Amino acid sequence: MAGQQPPKATELINEINTYFSKYRKPSDWQIKLLKKKADSLKGKIPDSLYYGLLGSIAALENDLPTLRQHFQTAIKLTPASSHTQIQYLAALKNRGCCSEELVLGKDMLSQFPDHSEEILSWLAESAFMSCRMNEAQQYLEQIKNKDESNSLFHHITESQLIFKTAGLSDEVASHLYNLAYDLLHKFGIYFSSTGIIVTTRGYVHCQLYVDLPIGDMYDLNYQLAAELVHNTENTYSNIILFEFNSIDVFEERAAS
Repeated sequence: MAGQQPPKATELINEINTYFSKYRKPSDWQIKLLKKKADSLKGKIPDSLYYGLLGSIAALENDLPTLRQHFQTAIKLTPASSHTQIQYLAALKNRGCCSEELVLGKDMLSQFPDHSEEILSWLAESAFMSCRMNEAQQYLEQIKNKDESNSLFHHITESQLIFKTAGLSDEVASHLYNLAYDLLHKFGIYFSSTGIIVTTRGYVHCQLYVDLPIGDMYDLNYQLAAELVHNTENTYSNIILFEFNSIDVFEERAAS
């Protein structure tokens, strides 16, 4: 399907994906330009693709209601398209909505059985990212052609073992996850999740990189600690640790 897209549409998709890979929120001017390019394609591309483009741009804006609205419109226009729904999964993942992504992915399993391997991989990663380690392991076991050397599969297996040993349920862990991301959405902070890292000391480390200066991290992590303490009986910080860090740090490490 991607090969049938007009060159201008392919160019815009690649441009949007480039912004996603930079982890930082585009400027208002850059967002405006992306929307202008999308609008110039209206009527020249399928409506479902047009609304999918707008949904992806809304993800770059950190605008969840608009993201959902555009992708739901696109899906109604082409309910038989797995491609449109996979785009939706990617946009939700980008905004840390992995729990929501899981719901959509489960529905897709029955809708698109011919794509079960790809969807199960999405589900395993989504469950992992939302700290549902036992569920992630279940999806992983259903993938027939999995790459055992994949680092994500290794992290899922190790994390599930840590959870099982500690008696930590998926429900409790995903509640902690939601508290961390809800704080970012509450303040409209642009972020990028680099994944969950299993440390050698037997706990799961979830480090979330945000588009803020390094100097703001202390206050933000203090607020996170307060949210976790006030909204749960046990933070399980010896089993799963959530921490915000500046994207400046991520870029410095990547450059070294």
